[in-house]
Amino acid sequence: MEIDRLMGSANSVQIIRTRKETMTSTTLEFDLPNLNSDIKAGEFVMVWIPGVDEIPMSVSFWDTPRASITIKEVGDATKHLSSLSVGDWIGIRGPFGNHFTLDAEKALLVGGGIGIAPLQSLVYELLDTEKEVHLIVGAKTKDELILYDFEEIAIDSFHLYITTDDGTVGQKGFVTDKVKELLESYKFDKIYTCGPEMMMVTLLQIARSYGISFEASLERYMKCGCGICGTCGIDSGGELVCIDGPIFTGEKLNKMNDFGQSFRDSTGQKKEF
Repeated sequence: MEIDRLMGSANSVQIIRTRKETMTSTTLEFDLPNLNSDIKAGEFVMVWIPGVDEIPMSVSFWDTPRASITIKEVGDATKHLSSLSVGDWIGIRGPFGNHFTLDAEKALLVGGGIGIAPLQSLVYELLDTEKEVHLIVGAKTKDELILYDFEEIAIDSFHLYITTDDGTVGQKGFVTDKVKELLESYKFDKIYTCGPEMMMVTLLQIARSYGISFEASLERYMKCGCGICGTCGIDSGGELVCIDGPIFTGEKLNKMNDFGQSFRDSTGQKKEF
């Protein structure tokens, strides 16, 4: 049935590994053996926490059949999800949305805070296709920095840069400052990013001024993840982040009035950033 395809493949999965990334961020690993195709970098799943809620989460890593999600504790659902242990069960529905494209020969990836999650798979997908990858990982402070296993990647085509707002580790300053610095020495084909929306607004402005292609992963409140509820609507043109995104090109973002300006809460009311 069409509704079954639309709602996504639902699986009950058992957590097989947990990893504390920071004091408030946790990665959960589980197997998804029944998918018809691979999950691509940028796609997301709806995660059902039994007795609590169902929430959207980026897939932070995929290596058939192993998948992982990285959770930052910001509310009841995420706090409960972060507290689960090996052997606990959750529901996974999806994957949903579109994905990053792999058409850059020299790519600059910029992850801010928990926004590094959907970029982890992208790093490996680009490296597997022999692309040159420059990755900036930023956070407010050392205790909020998520590095996964990036420091262990020993490939000449991979370059890692770390920034913190307070300088507790890496270079002091914003990721956008590091981007401007790198653009003085390198010519990139594309900037990929995920993180706080105002950070991505600034990155889009930089990419536009340098004539660099741009892709960003947007976060919006979602209830269904598959275009039924409409809560993730953006602008007034009928675009839905769950269906038309979450990855948007610079060209599309340039035409969006809501990007960097407003979002919708759980009731559908617009709020300013």
